[in-house]
Amino acid sequence: NIGEYNAALAATIFMMFLGFADDVLDLAWRYKLVLPTIASLPLLVSYAGSTTVILPNPFAAIFGRVLELGVLYKVYMCLLSVFCSNSINILAG
Repeated sequence: NIGEYNAALAATIFMMFLGFADDVLDLAWRYKLVLPTIASLPLLVSYAGSTTVILPNPFAAIFGRVLELGVLYKVYMCLLSVFCSNSINILAG
């Protein structure tokens, strides 16, 4: 779907711009948490895939074999994008 590709491209470009702006402007840490969260929104809004997780055998007895995460999956993906963008920015200098 072209909408998903455009959302991924927009999020990637915004993250690259954030890294450049951090290098040039030396952004405060609070902006480094807020801006990647905003940058990940197009990606999260356009995602229409499954939010289920198949659990390994030790956890299947407790939670069931398939666990539907729903909104928690999108929260996890938002946190993951913030972590990845900040870790790449720290690694780059």
